[in-house]
Amino acid sequence: MMNTERVANGRRRVPRRAFDSAVGTLVHGLFRVERSFQVGEGGMMISSLTELQESEQLVVSFYLPTSGMIIVRGVVRSIVKANSGTPLRYGVEFLNLGFHHRRDVRNYVSAATHLEGHSRS
Repeated sequence: MMNTERVANGRRRVPRRAFDSAVGTLVHGLFRVERSFQVGEGGMMISSLTELQESEQLVVSFYLPTSGMIIVRGVVRSIVKANSGTPLRYGVEFLNLGFHHRRDVRNYVSAATHLEGHSRS
């Protein structure tokens, strides 16, 4: 998802969890409700009706069931082209996720890893 989350062997530094949820995005002064697909403490994968470019900054707001509303600045790090049945997706790296929210996301992802048997990649 995010270039900065990868280590030399191609694996991500931090695990992610499927996160099919509505998220708010603020891009160029326009707020929209979009869809997220994955979340990790480094960022999230979203779709957007607004065309985004790599390195473009935005504000993302989402509700994490275990901790409440999180609002964070982000930057588009990757663009995943649409293919049969999947929409265009954007990998967004979180820029200023505070310590307590980082811990909340980590705990949310970890709960899936341990309770639901999801893999770490």
